[in-house]
Amino acid sequence: EGRFVCREEWILQGLEQAGQVVLKYAPGADDDGRPANPNGSQGDVAGLCDPTGRVLGLMPHPERHVLPTQHPRWTRTGLAPEGEGLALFRNAVRFFTDNP
Repeated sequence: EGRFVCREEWILQGLEQAGQVVLKYAPGADDDGRPANPNGSQGDVAGLCDPTGRVLGLMPHPERHVLPTQHPRWTRTGLAPEGEGLALFRNAVRFFTDNP
């Protein structure tokens, strides 16, 4: 698990001002009581992009929930036909298709 940490606060401020902090952990805990920022990343940073916006680095693992069978409660009824993590990849494909 990665944890985002800057040696100097001004580095994080510069990334935020440049619009390169593109994903943050939401405040609060989830329904299971797990912390929203599980790795203690500074500023709740979950993902950064390069100045072009085309290269993304992120700490969460959306690839771990692409298929419904990857969900810990996959044997229960009423689950979605695809995993929640797939939306991130679909959106990326759509963006790059629309912005060649």
